[in-house]
Amino acid sequence: MADEQPIFDYTSSAPWEQVIRSYGSSDDLDRTVEDMMANGTPGGETWEAIWDHEVRRFESDAEFRDAVRDVYETAGVNLLSVTPWTHDDVSERTGQRRDLARWQARFDAADWLHKVTSPDDARRVAADGDVGIVLNTQNLGGAIDGSLDRIDVLYNEGVRIFQLTYNYQNSLATGCNDTSDGGLSKFGRAAVDRVNELGGIVDLSHCGKRTTLDAIEYSDEPVAVTHATCQSVMDHYRGKSDEEIQALAEADGYMGIVTLPWFIAPGVDDPTLEIFLDHLEHAASIIGPENLGLGTDFYPADSRFPKPLLEYYKDHIVELGFDREKVEQRTIAAGIGEFETYEDWPVVRSKLAERFSDAEVAGILGENFLRFWERSS
Repeated sequence: MADEQPIFDYTSSAPWEQVIRSYGSSDDLDRTVEDMMANGTPGGETWEAIWDHEVRRFESDAEFRDAVRDVYETAGVNLLSVTPWTHDDVSERTGQRRDLARWQARFDAADWLHKVTSPDDARRVAADGDVGIVLNTQNLGGAIDGSLDRIDVLYNEGVRIFQLTYNYQNSLATGCNDTSDGGLSKFGRAAVDRVNELGGIVDLSHCGKRTTLDAIEYSDEPVAVTHATCQSVMDHYRGKSDEEIQALAEADGYMGIVTLPWFIAPGVDDPTLEIFLDHLEHAASIIGPENLGLGTDFYPADSRFPKPLLEYYKDHIVELGFDREKVEQRTIAAGIGEFETYEDWPVVRSKLAERFSDAEVAGILGENFLRFWERSS
């Protein structure tokens, strides 16, 4: 990689281009998915199968591994946070462990791809010109299924970012799109304590307002909102209010901003990256540019998202707690402005210079996250 400093993005997943290249082209992937679903394979099983195929290619084909590395080189991102996840009809904990195994297979197969478990790791990987992955969980309550000791298991497997809830209520707390917000539960407090003790990062991106404020106040260590928006710029339940951002600032926390168009610009026809910059600038006015970063959460917005899976994916994310009305406002497989595929990531980087100084841009690109990680662990 050209950069010797970490360039950090909370992406949620490996880029779709990684799967596309494992099949040859977008058309080849679309035909494969169409055939599977025409033969009665459910959408979730199809999703799992195409990622299994990608991992097998990654393990066995050095030329393909080089092609995947080219994706990261072109994007210019060398530190990504990804979510081991499942789309199959199994428990979240079981599905997550299966995807953790996929990631371990990738780490084992490529000498340039590394599981990053500390800021020092991140800096070393970047200095070596390699790519680092920070594993996260986006629904800690579902992942541990009632057992605090499973937080230790996740930590020992390399997970470092622990989001308390997804969009809905779990045993720890309340999600951002639930009908009421009971805040952080007693069990949730114990989970925050355990994450603090281990040196992990407590993430509140999908948490409800009361839960967010409770966790900021309760945690012994600074907490993060790794990928969200600003409600004052565009009102969306995945956004954080000025009150929450101010509380995060007072607790020495960190905030990353997404680029997903249906989050940052709900109902806006043909949104551009200017709206993304508006969110960044507003967050910076409260939390400070030194505590700000990027969490594009981009992979479902990639214009190369498999077209036969679009309707399945819309249904899936509605099941995860998103409003169907808002999901239908924009096609899932549509980027924002010039950011159409993950390989277009350099345009995001170049846009930052329109609103921020060179020093602020350097921090937003990765150093702010690393400094936060150091003080939170």
